[in-house]
Amino acid sequence: MNTVRKNQAELMKLPQRDVWCFIGTEKMDTPVKSDHITMGMTEVPARVDMIPHTHETEEEIVFIIEGTGEVTVGGVTEPLEPFTAVKFPVGVEHQVRNTGGGVMKFVFMFNPAFSFGR
Repeated sequence: MNTVRKNQAELMKLPQRDVWCFIGTEKMDTPVKSDHITMGMTEVPARVDMIPHTHETEEEIVFIIEGTGEVTVGGVTEPLEPFTAVKFPVGVEHQVRNTGGGVMKFVFMFNPAFSFGR
């Protein structure tokens, strides 16, 4: 199997967001595994701020597919709208805020692969 649909992805209910992991590590319950990259989709409810956080060993890239808001990376805040890509460097604090009235959806990718604490 090389393809994964949303209903097959592993759903994780995390603070301020729901995360579907489509491709993950051997430690995860994803139908497709990778040792090099983790890929999925996040949904952030309307007017919700994710907790600022840092990834000490992984670079993350997100691609906004729905909703509006703003992102702060290393103290710099920029607007978010559909079809915007953002890079979160290793070790740099970042935060996504959904300032809109609807759900914000974005695709994420981690390299190296990230297991969400597993």
